[in-house]
Order: sequence, then structure tokens, then C-alpha cells
Amino acid sequence: MNLRIRRRRFGQLAIVSAVTAASAKFTSKVFAQDSEKLYGVTLSSASKSKTQDLVDATAANAIPGIILESRNPTTGQVLLTAEIAADSVTNSLETTETVAKALVVKKPSERITAFTVLPDNTFVIAAVASTKKGDFSRLISIAPPKKSEMKSPKGLKIKKTKDKKYSTVEGLLSTNIKGKQVLLGVISLAEGSPPFEFAFINLNSGQVDSSAATGLPNISPKLRLSNLAQSPLDGKIYATSAGGQGGLSLVQLDLENRAVVSGRGKIIRLVELSFKNKPLENDLASLAFSSSGQLFALADPKYEGTNSLFTVDIKTGAMTLVRKFAVDKILFARA
Repeated sequence: MNLRIRRRRFGQLAIVSAVTAASAKFTSKVFAQDSEKLYGVTLSSASKSKTQDLVDATAANAIPGIILESRNPTTGQVLLTAEIAADSVTNSLETTETVAKALVVKKPSERITAFTVLPDNTFVIAAVASTKKGDFSRLISIAPPKKSEMKSPKGLKIKKTKDKKYSTVEGLLSTNIKGKQVLLGVISLAEGSPPFEFAFINLNSGQVDSSAATGLPNISPKLRLSNLAQSPLDGKIYATSAGGQGGLSLVQLDLENRAVVSGRGKIIRLVELSFKNKPLENDLASLAFSSSGQLFALADPKYEGTNSLFTVDIKTGAMTLVRKFAVDKILFARA
């Protein structure tokens, strides 16, 4: 395993550079304390270069190369940069359900679709490989770095059922429901497009459970639901919803007060998201709460080709630019 972490001195995570926030000025009241770390993940250059027309079903048994980065959310200072090389999944002997695609295009094969953190600060990343033989989701678990060292990641391919052979993992949230720690997932049944459904994912086996017995909310067939995030203050779970009537909305999941007829939880629309008084036209890349309860978004509302970090006002939906942050997903480590 090839793990590379750049560092200046022993006992300190690699400080690569100090990035100034010249484009935006925010007081420390807006952000969490300076010691809090904002993490971001993106694909390595080698994994980005793979195109789906050249990749087959063997991708189901491999995990892509990942770049893990952390920054001080107040100053933008880079605290850690680690490159984690591609590797194999631990359950490669499990049967891989394949399907021959009628149309294969020369587009990037790999994409990171979710990023969450377990109670012990282990990071879990979902990555999807689009290939000539179908799309395959894998989970990548990365133990929290200790001093200047990181352990090798653990890869796990998600099990598919024959009636859901086009499904992919599009969202993740490690959360506690009725005293039980679970991995909540958002599953696309059309390779990243609607319809979507909620499910519980077993982090040890890769098994997905989206049955009615879970009590998870139903998602309207025409809606795109993604970007799960949980407030550390009151435990409420948020997400984004796009499609149907209106633009991009911030929604809340109510898993306690279930509908009488279906016995499932509810999705409550809160507010439409906007930037500079204009509704957002495309979905966010990620949502994340700081320990102080500030909601952050990762997005590219101006189609610049690079994501940026924003604060989000939960009451109004207004987003305020913080700075550029060229990653695919973000989160804050648990306190």
C-alpha cells in the first residue's frame, strides 16, 4: 500500500501551505473554533483519467486512488494532504452482478458520491465506477490518522440484487437511530438518476436493506435527493431535493413521526437554496455541519468547473461564498 503524507515535523499533520482568505472576510463567530478541521476528498489523478469505455467489471473489486485533505475552515490553511493508492476490496469473492450497457461513452469512470464519518472518526467514502458491464459502488473506510501515520484503507463492494442491478450508492450518513448506530444510504435505481430510495447499508458485508420494514421515507420517483448531513446540536438530518416543482431545496428527514398509512418517515421541505438572491439551478456537491451547528455547502453555482465552500442559512436558504475548495465531498471530523 502506498500512503504518502507530507509533514514538517514529527507529531504534526502535514502543513503544506497557508492559504489566505483574501476573497472573503469572516469573523470567527461564523465558523467553528480555529482548531476544528474541515476535510475534503477527491480522486487521485490516475483514477480521474480512467474512462468508462475502457473499464470492465473488474472495477467492482477495486477501490480508486483518493486524495484526503483537511483545512482550517476559518483561515483556509491546509493542515493535511494524503494520497491513498488504489487497492482491492476485501469481499472480492462475492458474486458481481453485471449488465452489458447498450451505450458506452468516453467519460470518466470513477466518481466519489458520498463522504461520512463514524463515531470513532473513521472516514467512509462511497465511490461509483461506471463501466461497460454496469455501475458498481464500493465503500472505502479510512481510519483516522494518528500523529503522522495513516493505516491502509479497507474497501468493500456493495452487494446488488438482480431486481436492482442498476443501483448505485449516492449518499451516506453515519447516524444513531433509536439507540442503534447505522449507516444510512441514498440509493439511485438508475445509475445516479431518479428514482431514489433510502436504505441501511451493512458496513461489514456491503448488504443493502431498503425494505418497508426499515420505516425509511419514500422518495418521490421524480426527485433527486442527496447530500445527507446531521446537525450536532439537535440531531436533525438534512438533505437537498431537486426536481418536481421549484428549484433546489433544503429538506429535513423526520424518522420519528411516521406516516399513518405507510408507516414510513417523512421528508419535510424547508426552504429553497439561493446564492446572491438567485435560486440555485444545479445540485450541491456536499453538505456538512461544523461542531457549532453552522451548515456548510460545497457547490459550483456558476459552472466554473471548480467547487467552492459556502455557509448556508438554514432559515432563509441563502448561501454565502467562503472560498474555493477543489474537492468532491466535505465533512467535519467529530469532536
